[in-house]
Amino acid sequence: MSQQNAEALTAAFAAADAGDPGPLVALYSDDLTWAGFTLEGDLRLYTKGEFLEAFGVLAKLDASANEVVSVEVVGDELVTANIRAYRKLGDEELDITMVMTHRFVDGKVVRGTDMVPSSFEAFWSRIGITV
Repeated sequence: MSQQNAEALTAAFAAADAGDPGPLVALYSDDLTWAGFTLEGDLRLYTKGEFLEAFGVLAKLDASANEVVSVEVVGDELVTANIRAYRKLGDEELDITMVMTHRFVDGKVVRGTDMVPSSFEAFWSRIGITV
């Protein structure tokens, strides 16, 4: 099942990058809990709504992209993904690889995490955008 989950994750990110967030939104369970970073670099827990709202900040940028570079299936439930995250506002650019982990239950992500390098919060601090 995890290989199917990995394929669904890759396809959902590709669709979102092409302007259709529907598959990615549908992939996340309504009771999702996500451990991720704030724009200031603090780690916190997000609900599905909060997690998707945080993604909304990307609309304030001149350019952004999230490309699944590679995935690894771990057992029946876990999928890790290396995501190339590109952000641009004016002359400021961020081009990093973030690592995301996903626990799937019945084809939906119920728990997840992301890990980003320190250049992530440095970028957001320089451009001054907040959620």
